[in-house]
Amino acid sequence: MKKYMIIVSIVLCFLLVSCSSAKKQDSSSKSTATSSNDTVSVSSIEYPVQSFEENFDISSKTSSKSPSSKAVTSSKKTTGNLSSSTVSQRETVKITIPEGYSVSQIGDALQAKGVCKKSDFLKQVNAYDFTYYPLVKKIPANSHRCYKLEGYLFPDTYEFYKNMKPQDAIGKMLRGAESKIGTNYSYSGMSTYEIITLASIIEKETPFDSEMKKISSVLHNRLKAGMKLQADPTIYYIERYVKPNLTGDINRYNAYYNTYKCAALPAGPICSPGESALYAAAHPEKTDYMYFVVDKKGKGYYAKTFEEHIKNCELAGIKVGSSQ
Repeated sequence: MKKYMIIVSIVLCFLLVSCSSAKKQDSSSKSTATSSNDTVSVSSIEYPVQSFEENFDISSKTSSKSPSSKAVTSSKKTTGNLSSSTVSQRETVKITIPEGYSVSQIGDALQAKGVCKKSDFLKQVNAYDFTYYPLVKKIPANSHRCYKLEGYLFPDTYEFYKNMKPQDAIGKMLRGAESKIGTNYSYSGMSTYEIITLASIIEKETPFDSEMKKISSVLHNRLKAGMKLQADPTIYYIERYVKPNLTGDINRYNAYYNTYKCAALPAGPICSPGESALYAAAHPEKTDYMYFVVDKKGKGYYAKTFEEHIKNCELAGIKVGSSQ
């Protein structure tokens, strides 16, 4: 009988343990299922979280973004101890300033792309104090010059903000000039300002780099001989890019830029010369040429005497006297 009772007790204990284990497994299963559902529910929410670097437009941005991050780019908040602020992403445009552009043409390009108004741009070209740039500081005082920064807004491709201050746009191009021109070009007896002025004429005389050093030699030879440069582009500059922007006496700069009238170099540059023209101005070819004419294709014809020049004009299809 005792043996029977012991066996019964063992069986009952085994059954109780089995039931308890089954309940625990069921509870664990429910708990796991609940956790899994919570995870699915939470992960389906998209949080517009952005990094500190993105909020402050730092270049080292994270490589991945939340799908909703674009929705908050125009309204970003600071984190940590920094005060809250709203930062709008400003639209930018890339503009190429070609070699040989005048400040008037640059103003047209900026206005066309919504960077700033041409009238405001031209005003700041003369009015804003940019003398903290070494090149600008060395520009000689000259009341006969139309645009103070003509020739100093270096031709290149720039990225601008839309609706930006014109002086900030100008600053970008002046930094380009400091980098590309600086003190890189020199010629005995000439200042950097005079080299830029001469280079601007060379730039407008031909589109071909191969002709520039020869043209430079003619201009240098004429300056040394005390002859007038008689360069047609100086007339075109006044007629096309100065007078249309003037009020009052629109002819007031004629005598200072027209190199058929002024004794030597014009009052200032007539465009923004590129590196090839600048190099040619500082490194003219050694020639005895005193005259040249350029045909419609940009080919140059060079002469030592006026008689030779007349023949060259005929070959180039140019009326005698228009490009002496």
